[in-house]
Amino acid sequence: MNAGRVLVWFSCGAPSACATKAAIDRFGLDRVTPVYCDLSQNEDVDNIRFRRDCEQWFGRPITVIRNPKYLTIEEVFDDRKYMSGIKGAVCTGQMKKVPRFEFQNPEDVHVFGLTADEPRRIRKFTKDNPELNLLWILSELNLTKARCFYMVRQAGIELPRRYGQGFKNNNCECCVKATSLAYWVLSRRVNPSTFSDRAAQSRKLGVRLARIKGKRIFLDEIPPDNLIPKRFLKRMENVQCGPECRG
Repeated sequence: MNAGRVLVWFSCGAPSACATKAAIDRFGLDRVTPVYCDLSQNEDVDNIRFRRDCEQWFGRPITVIRNPKYLTIEEVFDDRKYMSGIKGAVCTGQMKKVPRFEFQNPEDVHVFGLTADEPRRIRKFTKDNPELNLLWILSELNLTKARCFYMVRQAGIELPRRYGQGFKNNNCECCVKATSLAYWVLSRRVNPSTFSDRAAQSRKLGVRLARIKGKRIFLDEIPPDNLIPKRFLKRMENVQCGPECRG
């Protein structure tokens, strides 16, 4: 391991919080820099509380960086006339990758919050990014996502409320990578204003974000909850907004 900074990419999720704490325990406060790419305008407001609680747990502040051109993901969508596709979502590239590329140095060590139960994602990102010095600390410590939830609770920190609302990840509200009816119906119920805005913008851009029976549909075409067969609502989509997204 080289002597560069240890950058831990904090995303307001439980795994990245545990990755930060594990890195600090291994390398010390002076060498570890937790970094958050600012998506606070699009994430649940409870993430501000979670980030503050984590700073107390870490014993140091989290560095916040952002793309100077965009404040929100909606600005990215309007400017690029694109939301998401087979290569990922354009918001990830602009809101996470662009500021990361500006902040990082060649000698830095990078720690991302991929867990021991995500070996495929770890292998893929390692293969696609040979120029980065990567440390998969959660995998090394055999820390799964469930174990990370436990560790955060043991530290006396309440998990971000998105998990309790039924979402599998603490991503932006109404994440454009999602396609399942289960995800979008829950989003419509939990974040009605954001859902309405996302439906209007996706309609304007001609983007069919949801899928039913293999067919893409606009968000405003999703039937009312009571008209959707329950089988479409049973499996909540695991929407990933990770470092491997190429958008």
